Amino acid sequence: MLKNNELEKRLFSLLPKELKLPHEQLTRESQLLEIGFDSLAVIEFKFEVEEAFGIRFTQSDTPPVTLGEVFDQIEEAINMVPGKS
Repeated sequence: MLKNNELEKRLFSLLPKELKLPHEQLTRESQLLEIGFDSLAVIEFKFEVEEAFGIRFTQSDTPPVTLGEVFDQIEEAINMVPGKS
């Protein structure tokens, strides 16, 4: 089971390199649009995470606004897979 901080470290390492802020300055509270993470970038990031973790996301009614919300959606998807949590 990945602990929250281990999971977040791994997710931060998968973030696109072209974001407006260096990864060291990003936090869970970082607003996606402010850091250059548009809706397409979120989708691409989720595809990369699906490959890295062997998971599949369900459709979410509410698009994420912060990096933390993206991470929470990923953690929820990981925890839904038997043997991954």
